[in-house]
Amino acid sequence: MSLSKGAWAFFAVTIIALPAAHAQIGAAGVVALMQDDAGIVQGQPCTVVEKTESITPLADGTTITRRTEERKWRDSQGRFRKQVTQVEPGEDAVFHLVTIIDPVSNTLTVLNLDRKSANVTHLPDQGPWHLHPYVDLEDKPLMARPGVKIKVEKLDGKTIAGVYAEGRRVTRTRPPGSIGNDKVIVSVSERWVSPELKILLESSMDDPREKQARLVTQLNRAEPDPSLFTIPSDFTVKEVQAPASQR
Repeated sequence: MSLSKGAWAFFAVTIIALPAAHAQIGAAGVVALMQDDAGIVQGQPCTVVEKTESITPLADGTTITRRTEERKWRDSQGRFRKQVTQVEPGEDAVFHLVTIIDPVSNTLTVLNLDRKSANVTHLPDQGPWHLHPYVDLEDKPLMARPGVKIKVEKLDGKTIAGVYAEGRRVTRTRPPGSIGNDKVIVSVSERWVSPELKILLESSMDDPREKQARLVTQLNRAEPDPSLFTIPSDFTVKEVQAPASQR
């Protein structure tokens, strides 16, 4: 599975902070459980294709562009499947890893499509790794280092992939020295979420270090094939129990 620069940075911090959990849940599992998609949503099935472009400027004026494609499925029971990979223009997406969050069996499954293996983690009923209902964007705390100023603006609603979405803009102003910078850094991020489907439909980030644009290009609200949330019969299965606490 290919992750963006930001996702890998978050993943690295998570491993350092939660070694015991990482050892049992695995890298892909830790990332999956910590993202917005982990929130359980029932009665709103959908299939989503999402494309992301990240541009990183270098000091000599060179830019590095990364493109990823992400596919998501959610059924009426709240079971959620996601797979993401890096793609090149004109090429078909080839996926290697799949994560399945299943509130029915209270498990997190990571499928390795190349090795035909499945790691199934049985999740606790409480603690940092338990499955929880979806949390609205407005109810999530904004994290920032000391001295960083945050401005939040509500954006006008708009239709994305045929679905109404509500958005907000967050501007972070980092003074010199807050992250080792010698000048002020201003970054602006926008997120557009469907209040009905409770799923991210569009986001962007404008930062001197990286620019990113993410957009749902296809959305189908029909019930997905149930087999998408099960382990293929020819896969080797390993099962573990997730820790109830971080340590």
